Amino acid sequence: MALFTPMTYWADGTPPTPPLNPTSIPNLAGWYDASDTTSIIKNGVAVVQLQSQGTYGDTLTNAGNGSILSGYHTLNGLNTLTFVAGTNVYLENPSTDVLVSNFGQHFAVGLYRPESVTNSKDSLWSLKSSRDYAVSAANSSQWLGELDLGNSVGNSGTIGPSSSTNRENNWIIVTTIFTKNTSTPAIYLKVNGSNGSNYYTYYSSNLSTTQKLRIMANRNGNKKQAGRFAELLMFKNDCGPTTNSFLYSQQIEGYLAWKWGVVNLLPSNHPYKNVAP
Repeated sequence: MALFTPMTYWADGTPPTPPLNPTSIPNLAGWYDASDTTSIIKNGVAVVQLQSQGTYGDTLTNAGNGSILSGYHTLNGLNTLTFVAGTNVYLENPSTDVLVSNFGQHFAVGLYRPESVTNSKDSLWSLKSSRDYAVSAANSSQWLGELDLGNSVGNSGTIGPSSSTNRENNWIIVTTIFTKNTSTPAIYLKVNGSNGSNYYTYYSSNLSTTQKLRIMANRNGNKKQAGRFAELLMFKNDCGPTTNSFLYSQQIEGYLAWKWGVVNLLPSNHPYKNVAP
């Protein structure tokens, strides 16, 4: 009996473009994905470690004494991590990772749901070194979004608030860009693929190349952010045309939006609003 391999045909004879694989973007340096349950190490129901995807970053450890839950909530049918409110809990790498290029280039895109904001410096993620940054709430009871910059990294020490809209208890895509490939070196903060009312400053001093990453805590680890975590990708981008950081970050915004079913977050003029990257 002959065996036939099923085939699918498209009207124009050309198969659709496969979805973006983040490893196709140059200089991927850190990648943490809660939907990959094999990367989550638990003790009973509590998460004690989150492994990176492939070799893109160190294994992160629960550095507090509170609870991180896996699978308690899902998004688009995918597993997420829940950082329980009122507990001392966050993830961090044991030492440092090379997350920034020698020329100061860096961008990162993450998908989070901040909850129970209690301090303006509650942070979705932070990098700790001599020159570093944190993505923070900007308000003691709402998540408005700001980028806190350390040790003269930027002409201004803070970018934000991103807007007057409270995004607490909502999923958000947050993007940070540190670029010196433009005519004017600049640092940018974007929320849901859009520039806010206060979104950039002059890039004065390079970020340190090696950084200590914390998820759901500020740079000192003393301001926690309760809520949910889906995915975070970091790039030490230092090659290509002047707009690479912007084009690549839009691809990652689109990747996260389509994968996690939150395309509605992207603005109508986003290049991946109607088609996946």
